[in-house]
Order: sequence, then C-alpha cells, then structure tokens
Amino acid sequence: MIEALSEWNPWWSSGKIDQELLGKERDLTKRADELLSYKEIKTIVGMRRSGKSTLLYQFIEHLLKEDEDPKRILFVNFEDPILSKSTFEEIFNSYQEHINPDEKPYIFLDEVHRCEEWVLFLRKLYDLKKAEQIFITDSSSKIIKKDYASVLTGRNITILVHPLSFKEYLDWIDATCSPPYSREDKNQIKNSLKTYLHWGGLPEVVLKESDMQKKTLLNNYLSDIVHKDIVERYNTNYKKIKNLVDYLVSNTGFLFSPRKYSRTYGLSLDSVNNYIGHLEDVFLFDLIPKFDYSLRKQQISSKKTYIMDVGYFGTTGFHVSENKGQVYENAVFLHLFERNREIYYWKNGGECDFIIKDGIEVTRAIQVCCDISSRTEEREIDGLLDALKEFELEKGTIITSEKEGEETIDGKKIRYIPLWRFLLED
Repeated sequence: MIEALSEWNPWWSSGKIDQELLGKERDLTKRADELLSYKEIKTIVGMRRSGKSTLLYQFIEHLLKEDEDPKRILFVNFEDPILSKSTFEEIFNSYQEHINPDEKPYIFLDEVHRCEEWVLFLRKLYDLKKAEQIFITDSSSKIIKKDYASVLTGRNITILVHPLSFKEYLDWIDATCSPPYSREDKNQIKNSLKTYLHWGGLPEVVLKESDMQKKTLLNNYLSDIVHKDIVERYNTNYKKIKNLVDYLVSNTGFLFSPRKYSRTYGLSLDSVNNYIGHLEDVFLFDLIPKFDYSLRKQQISSKKTYIMDVGYFGTTGFHVSENKGQVYENAVFLHLFERNREIYYWKNGGECDFIIKDGIEVTRAIQVCCDISSRTEEREIDGLLDALKEFELEKGTIITSEKEGEETIDGKKIRYIPLWRFLLED
C-alpha cells in the first residue's frame, strides 16, 4: 500500500510535482486561496475528463509553493487497483504510521466512489479536526449513497468543474480575447470559435494537435462515461443507454418526451426516466423545463435536452456544419449554465429558446438564430416579442452568426449579438 501511495505522491521524496501532471491553469486554480480558506470538505464534481484530477494537482502545487511540508499532503487515486480494494481508514492509518504520524494532513481523494468505505471515516476525521483540508472528486453528482447522504450534510461545499469555456479556450491557445477587438482579433476569434464548436472544451482534446487524436479521445471518453460511470455503477444495459445517448445528441435543443421515447423504442417509462437521471448525474446532459408559474406544470412538461460539451456531437455522426443552429443553441446554454443561471424555455403560441429567472423574477429572454434571413427573422422576433410581453421585459436578445446592433419593435428593444461576442461576455 505504501509503495502504491508513494507512486501517487512523488512530492514526498522530490518536494515537487511533475509538470506534466499540472496541465494549464484554469480559472478555478486562481481561486486556490479562497477555496483553501473554507474548512468544509470540498467536493469537486464534473464530467469525466473535465480536469478534476489536474485541478487537485494544481492545488497541491499551490500548497508546495506556500512551503507546506510535502509529507502533509496525501493524494489517493481510487482508480489504482491496489488502493481501490482497501477502505479509506486502512489507507489513512498506513499513511499516518509510515509517512506522517504527527501533523494534520491535507487530503485529496480522487474518484472516491471506487473506494469500498470512506464516508463515515471521512466524517470522523472532519468532526475531530484530524485533517487540515479535505478535497474529494468524482464524475457523478451522486457520489454518496442515499444511506450516507445525511452524513456529510452541512460539512461540505460542492465545486462543479466544467469543460473549458470559450474564453478559457482562447486563453489556452493564446488568442486575444480582451476588448477592444481589432479586425484581426475578430477574425482570429471567429476562426477559433469554429474549432471550439467542432471539438469542444475538454482539456486533453483541446491540447491534441491532430483531428484524428481529438476524435479518438472523444470517442474513448464517451465510451468510458457510458461504461464506467453508468453501466458499471448502475448495472444498466449498455446498448439501451447508448441508443438513448445517440438520440439525445441528434435531438439536442428539441423537446424530449420520455413517454413518446418509451413507446417508440420499447422501454418502460420508468427505465427511460432512470436512464435520463443517470445521464444528468454524470454531467453528460442537462434538461431544462418549460417556464410556468406552476411547479407541477413545469415538472410534467416536455424538457429540452443539451449536451454538456459540444465536442461530443461528432461522436454520434452528428454533422456540425449541417446542424449549425443546434450547436449554436447548445453553446449558448452552456454559457448560461456555467454562470449558474436558472434556465427555462418558453412556449405559448410563439417560442423563446431561453428564459432566465433571477430569484422570483424573469429577467432575460434570449433567442438563438445563427442564420438570420427574412424567413427565420420574423418567426424568431415574434417568439421573442411574445416572451417580452408575457414577462413585461423591455429588452430581449437574439444571438446570431454575424448580425449586430439594436432595433425597437412594438416598443421593445431587440439586441442582436454574434455568438462569439456573447460567449466572451460576463
């Protein structure tokens, strides 16, 4: 066990981290001091390969730069075949006996759901103040079994790690992304946006140079999500869950009816709803409801589905160039989701893609129309105007490919903004 731990904790002997493990800095890394100021357990969750493990290494490097004793830092990767067979208590006792018997450690637990037992002992360490800091990661929002759900209540804060935003992506490829934008800046940003919308923002995919490498990684990642995060964890049927994934990708941005899918594909309604829940738990998809002041009507309405990284469109034969509108809409959703917005769609005769609620009030109405033409413009404007009147808003937004500006229609201001500029706004 100590040999396995030593392999995962090379700083015990060298005092530093291999640079290859650190990757590139994320926006969350810049908040290391803030996050370390919280004494609660930090639960870091997010889609597989979104950068959770790398983030842990970056926090560890931050501690080493602050001259913390390297042996106070314990990193445990539960995907290690030796460590995954042991309880966390056994691992910790071995570490304490052989490495650090005297001082309170900084504990980093990666893919913690693969550990046989960890929740109760972790709570004990926390309650008895036997650890300086505790970070845990997992690829599912439900890392704790229902039996233990109340054990850590009030003792942890959750940090959601997203794939790279478009702004982070531009930072990573050293593209200019600060206004004012010159003509050359705009051309570079627009060209970068095409690549981003095609391959997405998963860190390792972004760093690969060839298209073949990017595609291979994305296919492998999706296979791992379905196999390891859903089939193995929930004991579900691979073919059935993969068919649902392919269907949802092809129909992103459209209304999804579990009942209709159940009838069409011969699955029970309970199975469809369970599968959807699993896909949301592992951060592969998110579903937004139709806005209604009645919570019950929201719950029973058909939902609109969005995939949590646009790079996965290509893994199912989805052609970005032919489905540009769906990709644009999905990118807008991700931008709003990353900013913790409360998101709905609205439909009542006309339709509006996104309604944003802040507290008890609707504050924004957003329509996405990548190719504005006389045929599409009237429909999109009418849907937006209906929403603005319904929610008594003075101004709405239409996100486009190129069109930019403002106009007033029926007393309401309509702002046109290109997608690239919208994705760079805070």
